[in-house]
Amino acid sequence: MTDTVASADETLRLLLQAVEAQLAAARTANAGALVASTEERRCLQDALDVEAIRRGSATTRAEAARVALRIRSLDSRIRTCGEIITGAIAALSPDRAPATYTRYGLVRGMR
Repeated sequence: MTDTVASADETLRLLLQAVEAQLAAARTANAGALVASTEERRCLQDALDVEAIRRGSATTRAEAARVALRIRSLDSRIRTCGEIITGAIAALSPDRAPATYTRYGLVRGMR
């Protein structure tokens, strides 16, 4: 394995760790950690040498594809966490009634 491919493999490993850190921050609504891990991810994505991976062995390319699929899956979970947190914050707005109950505590649609 060449140094360039090894470097790309290490960058992929670090990129996956950054995305996992994003998910952990999103799950706990830790805005500071989310901003930091997102910035780290952006830097790692910019540094990733995709051509080195393409020139690598079939095993290297397969591992890169596996990491890409894992990142895609984590991104979906990060978005879901964000939607849940945004929904929870919106529900706290005094100008808006909860989606399930009326402002009088009755289940919507029940009479």
